[in-house]
Amino acid sequence: MVTLLCPVCGEPLTKSEKAYVCPRNHSFDLAKSGYVNLLLNSSQGHHGDDKLMVRARKEFLDTGYYDPLSAEIAAMCAQYAPQHAVVVDAGCGEGKYTLDALSALHRAGKTADMVGIDISKDALSYAAKRSREFTLAVASSSHMPLSDHCADLLLNIFSPYVPEEFHRILKCGGKLLRVYPLEDHLWELKQLIYDRPYKNPPTPLETSGFRILETRTVSYPIHLPCAQDIMALFRMTPYYYKTGRADQQKASSAAELTVSLAFGITIYEATS
Repeated sequence: MVTLLCPVCGEPLTKSEKAYVCPRNHSFDLAKSGYVNLLLNSSQGHHGDDKLMVRARKEFLDTGYYDPLSAEIAAMCAQYAPQHAVVVDAGCGEGKYTLDALSALHRAGKTADMVGIDISKDALSYAAKRSREFTLAVASSSHMPLSDHCADLLLNIFSPYVPEEFHRILKCGGKLLRVYPLEDHLWELKQLIYDRPYKNPPTPLETSGFRILETRTVSYPIHLPCAQDIMALFRMTPYYYKTGRADQQKASSAAELTVSLAFGITIYEATS
């Protein structure tokens, strides 16, 4: 099992029935759903996605619209992970991709210690319900409560990209799977909302301490047949929180919408 570290002193935490405790008696209660909060203060970042965004993301992902992307991520995890892998999902959110990756590893005859890190307690409360096999901690991806070079595979899916911390966590030769939006991702949603829509800027891929092994793209259209699905997609994006009531009304008034999804997936190998 993966050992979490105490955010106060850095000593290993031991899990009991109701808490994680370190040798210096710093104690962190387990939430009823199963995650532990190791975020000490707001200086480590904001408190993550709120309940509305988390619920919208879970509802939307559970409809299956992103299943082709999740299947590709899961297949790549099964391809690149060793026979027994320590997998860290940095910014795991509500756990959809985490669970699909774990399921793919099991189907491939592999085993994994699956760790989910996210700054949102609301997100981890959902992730904990997806699987009891997860080790889940509220923490910043910039300061993960994990020891140096403990992970074989790290997932970074639409979450903050912190290559220095990822390099610290990964073993030499460990793999980083990074997912990011491409130029045309959600273009029609932006056209619906904004008077002057804009394309996504290219994502810089070259990263110190890593070499690129492979890049894949996943792109396809989805048809949203009702305002409920349109609003669920809208609310799970940052666009909703950066627009006013008038632009939000445009989305809520739309009866249906066909939207382009376009994702990049890059696999890196950690070098010395």
